[in-house]
Amino acid sequence: MMTNTLFRAVMGSLLCGGFLHFSLAQEFIQDLGNSTVIAEQSSETILNGLREDEVLKDEKLNRKISTTIAETIKNEPDIAIRSMGPAAARPVIKGLSSSHVTLTEDGSFCGDMSATSPDHAVASEVLTAHKLRITRGPQILAQSFATAGGVIQVNHQDIPYDDSLFHSNIANYAETGQPGFATVISANANVHGVSLKGEVSARNMGDMETSKGTLKNTDIENRSIAIGAAYSLEHFKFGASFRSFNSDYGIPGGFIGGHPNGVDIELSKRDFTLQGLYIPAARPDTLNVIFRYNQYHHKEFETKKYVGAEFAVNQANLRIEKFIANSGPFFGIHLGTELDSRSVEMGGYVFTPPTNSYAASLFSIASINGWDGLEITLSARLGGAFFRPRESVVADKDAIEDRNFALWAFAAEFSQIVAPGKFLTLDVFRTTRAPTIEELYNQGPHLAAYTYERGYHKLDDESGYGAELEFRDYGEHFNWRASTHITWFLNHLAPRATGDTNWSQLLPIYQVSGDDALLMGANASIETSAEQGFYAQAGASYVCGFYQNENWSDMPQIPPFHFHAEMAYIWQHVRAGINTEFALAQNRLDRYEQRTPGYITFGALLEFHWSLALANYSIVLRGDNVFNADVRNHLSRLKSVMPEKGRNISILAKVEI
Repeated sequence: MMTNTLFRAVMGSLLCGGFLHFSLAQEFIQDLGNSTVIAEQSSETILNGLREDEVLKDEKLNRKISTTIAETIKNEPDIAIRSMGPAAARPVIKGLSSSHVTLTEDGSFCGDMSATSPDHAVASEVLTAHKLRITRGPQILAQSFATAGGVIQVNHQDIPYDDSLFHSNIANYAETGQPGFATVISANANVHGVSLKGEVSARNMGDMETSKGTLKNTDIENRSIAIGAAYSLEHFKFGASFRSFNSDYGIPGGFIGGHPNGVDIELSKRDFTLQGLYIPAARPDTLNVIFRYNQYHHKEFETKKYVGAEFAVNQANLRIEKFIANSGPFFGIHLGTELDSRSVEMGGYVFTPPTNSYAASLFSIASINGWDGLEITLSARLGGAFFRPRESVVADKDAIEDRNFALWAFAAEFSQIVAPGKFLTLDVFRTTRAPTIEELYNQGPHLAAYTYERGYHKLDDESGYGAELEFRDYGEHFNWRASTHITWFLNHLAPRATGDTNWSQLLPIYQVSGDDALLMGANASIETSAEQGFYAQAGASYVCGFYQNENWSDMPQIPPFHFHAEMAYIWQHVRAGINTEFALAQNRLDRYEQRTPGYITFGALLEFHWSLALANYSIVLRGDNVFNADVRNHLSRLKSVMPEKGRNISILAKVEI
């Protein structure tokens, strides 16, 4: 696949005067026939075409499937995991987490509360994903203002733009590191011109086994169902879907600062989506309209009967996107608007006021051809965020203040073909984001997160400027890439340990503050280009951050240097390999932050793929941390209590018809 991408890139640069420009508008239309809707841009740029090879899908996704989305993508460039047990794991990009990292499902918001606290899980089942994409560069602004962070797109294909008569998918996953199983069954059919989809999934996993024993109260029970329908006319396509996700999972306790018996969390999420597509015959352009309504309910039980915290969120989102293949000197033009309304109610032992928030934004992305192989992509996002808290008997009345934020972000990407198969890219950007409801109005304990949290209702929005330089070389035998990035934050918002304790609950106090900060890092990877025979791959990532106002003190929750490597031999239908992963000790610490030792793990992989009787079969056997090493994740709230998952043997069996 990489060879084909390189061939298209080089041939495009020769045929079109030194730049690559192949239309995605036609691919967009064709992909509607196999239930894959690509709603990003209507023409590929140089780097986005190459980035397609980094998307996790098909066999590559099967190879890495794990308990959560975060654990599945943990070895991708610049990715780390923030966690508080195996269920409450969320991806970190370039050392940034929370609302710096946006998760979407089928082109719209995910609709959970995982960005607000480390004990909140991502409300999405990874086994139901057809594709995982980490969006980089100017395309981030189609979904988020936070260009310094990133967007993780989960593609469930719930609206089935599919013309095939019938196809189905059955996948089963089991492991020993958290004993249990996960399964998904889905089917698509076309009845009298109407495409239909149905899907059910379940996950039951017990307590996590570590190298130091069993970490109690870390079990996971997920249930999800999804149904969808689509109908196609000559130039119009209409679709609707409904997805329900329920999860019961545990947050461990029994240690200083933790709840004596741990906390049990129940969450439910309901998504209803409507989509309309207009595809004219004369031009390969599209108009895409998505409306999603989301209901989220979350309870935290300190005992089986006592609710310590409760959250209810109702959210409506409307996206209108126009794709234009070519207009004057520009191509791949992506214009859009997004409107969002969100209502948050809180109960139990929570001291944040109920709040309504609203957001509106306009965004645009377009590319233009430069000279001698230079291609320029420009993007911008303009909008506002508006918070309307309501008085509550438990909230701080002095903090009940309406807040309005005007937001703007931009990015420019300069992609240069310096020689056949060699690409140099420079991104420059302005990043911003509004404070969250929790960062503005929190004033009280969050028992499941083992913290006493203080927001500040006078916070300004976060902003910053940054750049990323990347070089890629696709050779006859090896493909490699290296990049470095830097961001200067003018008002970086983050909760920081104050060193004080709320003695009534015996919880450490975390205060949200805005400080000027410098964040920088680098990553590099190399792999062999052969699709058969010997294969090797290695990658490393590093990031560091400093606050200026405190004599360049270290930023909190920054992942240490991380390295991953794999060697494998690939036959036609079989792949066998070994791998290793290690992280250095994290000694760069914020005040009151604890040092984390380094670790090294080893693993093995065996895959089988074959076709028989109109069906495709896959079996993936994987061994992770086979020597049961003591792994401490610096971004885990539990690192001082217990290590991460120990020796783990997993199997994925999948049948596609």
